Amino acid sequence: MSPEIITETPDYFVINKPPGMACEPPSHEATLRDWLIENGHINKSDWKEEERYGIVHRLDTDTSGVTIWAKNKDAQERLKLEWQGRQVEKIYIALVVGECNKEGEIELSIARDNKNDKMKVVWLNDQKSRPSITRYKLLAVGHVNSKKAEPKAKPSTESYKLSGAVVSLVEAHPVTGRTHQIRIHFKAISHPLIGDKLYGEKATDEIAKNIGLNRQFLHASNIKLEDKEYTAPLPEDLKSALAKTGIAI
Repeated sequence: MSPEIITETPDYFVINKPPGMACEPPSHEATLRDWLIENGHINKSDWKEEERYGIVHRLDTDTSGVTIWAKNKDAQERLKLEWQGRQVEKIYIALVVGECNKEGEIELSIARDNKNDKMKVVWLNDQKSRPSITRYKLLAVGHVNSKKAEPKAKPSTESYKLSGAVVSLVEAHPVTGRTHQIRIHFKAISHPLIGDKLYGEKATDEIAKNIGLNRQFLHASNIKLEDKEYTAPLPEDLKSALAKTGIAI
């Protein structure tokens, strides 16, 4: 799949990013930045390398959905300030293991785990961690035919009581914008994302295989910016996987 420009303003592009494409280097594959340059949407010579060619925020490589890309330096700086000031509302759709509460708020600090090259929840705050908040609401509950995953002998934050049968479709609202925030937060409350290869477990991998999903079920569906709201529809691979859980959308 190729990116799709949903709309554009004098200051920015609104883009529907496909899964499997990084927003910018480093990446072994072509990036969204490459695509914008190659298709003449941005001029590489207009930007300094440290300005990152207009990037405002990033989506994970395997996360699809709506993203904003600045056309000029002034717009980039203004948009970054809006993101940092929490003036932008972002909505994601995720499929997670187990049945979630009808709504909730996850407030857990996040830090980089350099040893394992990923992020982690920090239960006792320190100077290296950053406060992080994700609000969510339950949209629907579905079921998947899967073997039961036995809990570990010694419970820990890595142990889930997973039946492998129940999944929840949730709408997530990250108040802060930390790397992998939604994925880490839902894992921390024992509802890891289906298909998440970095933070998932065998049970989440098994469910993903059963519903034909080859990536994490996470889609950036909406961005509310100033007085405008932009939407990217759920892509076909996620629709197909969701249909196998009995959830109708």
